Parts: sequence; C-alpha cells; structure tokens
Amino acid sequence: MKVFFKTALLMVFSFHLATAQDIRLGVKGSLNLTNIPNFTVVEALGQDFKYMATGGAALFAEIPLDQNFSFRPEVAYNRRGGKLDRLNLGSGTIGTIIGNLTNARLNIDYIDVPLLIQYKFSTAPERGSAYLIAGPSVGFKVGSSMSNDLLGLVKPKYNLDLNYKEVDFGGVAGIGYEMPVRGNIKGFVEATYRHSFTNAVGDVGILRVDSKTSNFGFSLGLSMPVGK
Repeated sequence: MKVFFKTALLMVFSFHLATAQDIRLGVKGSLNLTNIPNFTVVEALGQDFKYMATGGAALFAEIPLDQNFSFRPEVAYNRRGGKLDRLNLGSGTIGTIIGNLTNARLNIDYIDVPLLIQYKFSTAPERGSAYLIAGPSVGFKVGSSMSNDLLGLVKPKYNLDLNYKEVDFGGVAGIGYEMPVRGNIKGFVEATYRHSFTNAVGDVGILRVDSKTSNFGFSLGLSMPVGK
C-alpha cells in the first residue's frame, strides 16, 4: 500500500510539473499470454496451468518529466488466469477419455492501474524512438469465471468460488517503439511483462495457496497531444 500511495502522490506532482508541457493521451489494444505458474490448488490434483491467450485494452497519459523521461499512468482492462489442456477426471477408462478431450480455463478479470516511468532513447519528435517502461501496478478484480470446452461442442461457463482476492499488486516492465503516423499522431508497438507480487486466490483453510499471476502483453496503439 505504501508503494501505491507514493506513486499516486508522484502522479499528482507530475501533473503539476507538466501543465506547461506536451501531455499526450493514448489508447492501446493488447494480446496477453497469461498464466498462474504455480497454482497450489491445481498442483494438488497433479496438473499444471498453461499460458492462455486473452485480450486487453488501455487508456493512458504520457506526461513529460524532462527530455527523455515521462510519467505514464494507465487504466486498463485485462483478463488473467490459466488453462488446463486436459482434465484429470480419474484413472477409469471413461474418465481418462473425457478428460483428454476436455480443457478448462480459469478467468479473472481486472481493472489495472499501472503507474509507469517511460524512458525514450530519442527526443526528436519527427523521428521514431525506442523506449523502456517500468513501474508498479495495482489491479481491482471485477469478475471471475471458469469455462470448459469439450471438442468445441459443449462450452459451459460457470462461477467457481475460490476465495479470490479483490486487489492484486504487481510490477510491469517493457520495451516499445513509437513512430510518427500523421501530423502529431504517433503509433507504437509494445511488449510488456507483468508479474503479481500478491496471490490472486486467498488461502483455503489450512492450505497455503500460491497463485501469483504471470502475464506477457503485446500491444498496438496510438497517442496524440492534448489540445493540439
């Protein structure tokens, strides 16, 4: 919580510093590969989650701090979780056959608020520039579900109460490249990695649950200056 409040204060201070500078607003869409690599509940069943593909979207502001550094707060929707390619339904013949034909997906939906620092390698506005981003992120759970898929024919979706935590703290790091598109509009491509510092699921009784999420994101987006 201390990190969150400090970054929130930094955000307010940065807006004050940037009132006379070139603030940009942007939007991006993302393809995410997400997983819960060491989910205790699933490991207890002799299985492991795999990475699954999900979509995401974000709005952000880019607030200059100096020639190379900017503060980049975001508000994003992302889905995290993992998938099982085969279900462990027991050692019987029928259970094995059905389990081998069935997959499952655990979906946890968040509104994420990353508070990022961006470093651009080039400061010439008419040229493209590679950049780095990094910073803390806090996610607020807005939904969860479990879904199954049997040969693509039967796709039940249902709620599964796993004692989900409402807030998810993590860190983000990434690299990108932006380039002029038209006038003051810039386009960019970006690759990021997000790792949770807290568990997505609370402990179940005396069972200590490890459920930190891992997420690779690949994004395309546009940004433009405010009032120009």
